[in-house]
Amino acid sequence: MKAQNTLVKKEEKKSFSAVISGEGAQKLIRASLRDEASVKRFTGTLISVVNASQQLSQCNPGSIISAALRGEGAGLIYGHGYYVVPYGQSATYITSYKGYIQLALATGLYADIDCIEVREGERKGRDRRTGKPIVDMSVYDTDEERDKHRIIGYKAYFELKDGYFREEYWSMDELLRHADRYSKAFSRDLYLKWQSGKELTKDEQYAVQNGSPWYTSTDRMCRKTVLRSLLNSGYAPLSNEVKSMLDRESESGEGDSIDFGNDIIPDYSVDESTGEVIDVTPQEVEPVQEEPAQPEPTEKPRRGRPRKRLQEMEDDEPDDEAVESFFSEVGAV
Repeated sequence: MKAQNTLVKKEEKKSFSAVISGEGAQKLIRASLRDEASVKRFTGTLISVVNASQQLSQCNPGSIISAALRGEGAGLIYGHGYYVVPYGQSATYITSYKGYIQLALATGLYADIDCIEVREGERKGRDRRTGKPIVDMSVYDTDEERDKHRIIGYKAYFELKDGYFREEYWSMDELLRHADRYSKAFSRDLYLKWQSGKELTKDEQYAVQNGSPWYTSTDRMCRKTVLRSLLNSGYAPLSNEVKSMLDRESESGEGDSIDFGNDIIPDYSVDESTGEVIDVTPQEVEPVQEEPAQPEPTEKPRRGRPRKRLQEMEDDEPDDEAVESFFSEVGAV
């Protein structure tokens, strides 16, 4: 009987393709995008992305659609300016560092803006007047020679059309400590152990493969963090779209909720630095009424045990074949 009930539940669960093609989802998408060609592109893109990602295919369909509409609402295109990232059974929107560049350039105020890696030999101490790090990008004559040296940090910069220039530098140690502090799915100690080539336990391998993108997409996360910090410094002119993206990814409260019948987006907490989902809000504890053997008017019903957090519902052990990281499935930012 139990097996039959499980089978029924599986059959009742709609595929992502069925959900996004349904009347409710299409009505919401049309209201958001308005252009029929954009609706078809958006729908087709998300179906392809979810079909290509084992982790996203396990996420709540409504959360995927909601997250993607954030990026489209800012004028960005999936894979070029934003991504939808799985976290447990939910999905969240994150702006890529290229997305921030696109939003900044769209203001018409910037002559140039970028974030680049800094390699050994290019850090030249500090400015005696300001105390800021000095980075010399002319040390190596060729890219081939430069690529032989390890990355020691990242520098973001912008130049306005009126000639104003500003840059910001973070060392790799600062970036990893920052990630360790703000991303609950990331451990600096585990990252360093993994990078050193030391043997990992089964649980550690699973954490690296299925945890924060700081493990498997370190370069992208570093670029985004430094560029985002520069744009948030108060020296960069920002459009309403850029401000909106920065504000949204700074929130630590609840996520959006959209109901597509049985597909309801669960609440989530957001990394206030990178916009990465770092925790899933536990479901409310429901009291369980129990009838005592000899009821007494003064006796209160006992509360039931709390439901498990969404992340804890996942299997404790990974599959026999290690699951590839989400970012390796969908490609580089």
